[in-house]
Amino acid sequence: MHYFRTLVLVPFVVATVGCGQAPDIDIAARDYSATFSELPQRANYPTDNPYNLAKEQLGEFLFWDPILSGARNVACASCHHPDFGWADGRAFSIGSDGIGLGPSRLGEQHTPIHSPSILNTAFAGLGNEAMTENFVATGYFWDLRAATLEEQSLGPIENPVEMLGYIYTPAQILPEIVSRLAAIEQYPVLFEQAFGSTQINSQRIAQALATFERKIISPNSRFDEFMAGDSTAFTADEIAGLNKFIDVGCARCHLGPLLSDNTIDVVQPVIIGKDAVRTPSLRNISITAPYMHDGSISTLQEVIAFYEDRDDLEVTMADEDVAIIEIFLKTLDSDNFYQSQPDYVPSGLPVGGD
Repeated sequence: MHYFRTLVLVPFVVATVGCGQAPDIDIAARDYSATFSELPQRANYPTDNPYNLAKEQLGEFLFWDPILSGARNVACASCHHPDFGWADGRAFSIGSDGIGLGPSRLGEQHTPIHSPSILNTAFAGLGNEAMTENFVATGYFWDLRAATLEEQSLGPIENPVEMLGYIYTPAQILPEIVSRLAAIEQYPVLFEQAFGSTQINSQRIAQALATFERKIISPNSRFDEFMAGDSTAFTADEIAGLNKFIDVGCARCHLGPLLSDNTIDVVQPVIIGKDAVRTPSLRNISITAPYMHDGSISTLQEVIAFYEDRDDLEVTMADEDVAIIEIFLKTLDSDNFYQSQPDYVPSGLPVGGD
């Protein structure tokens, strides 16, 4: 069991300058361009699923419509809701038998792993290089088993714990959903507007969902402003936190525009005794608690302190280091992301499920 200290966070860096600055607190800005970059302002769309507004709007309806679940009671938004940073604020999500929202949701069917936010999934796998028109995000789920967002979008629908339930088998559910959508007057019209014909199939469902999810990005944080060259965007404390984040070794895995290398982490399992999982993004980290792939840590401060126990840190972390790293990480927050939800869904079911 790990013991987490409670630290009182105060702007100590500036306060100590006049009294003789502590030698290990570095408030000098560096050249960070080899390690980080700002988030792009727009997403790329694959050539086999090009963008159009009608497809995005269809995808939004589908994302919120529980018609996609086996018992017509769970939507994608049940576990990925804008009120919780497009996550659900839970250690483990409650899916196919759940009632309620976020931490207050009740049910017996728990996912075996924490549901991450879908913010910025459009940039999965992007490095520091400039995003070209040929870049297509790749690497989804904690084990990276889905190569595309289209492929990922159908996974929860076919998962008994998440959306499928136990009325239908995974092989039965998508044909059933196609039949349901075709029987609802508005959906064939929406598919025709999005794809040019009223045909409904699982591929088009996946393409519409992925198109909507690519809309949910969060650029223009203060971190982005700083990385774009605005030296006034950070306080001395935040620069110190950024420098410490790099110096202790956090940036070996948490780098690039997402602060994630989007690869399987071979270090974390040594610490927590779990299966290897991908490195999560740190974007909007302070609004997407709880943390770790098992949701076992409830506060950002505790997560940073947790890594003090690692024997591969490049330098030893002190209490003050934990505090200034947390100060830096909050610069990754941005409220510049889509947070709306539809007033209704074409099925007439409750928006977002039960």
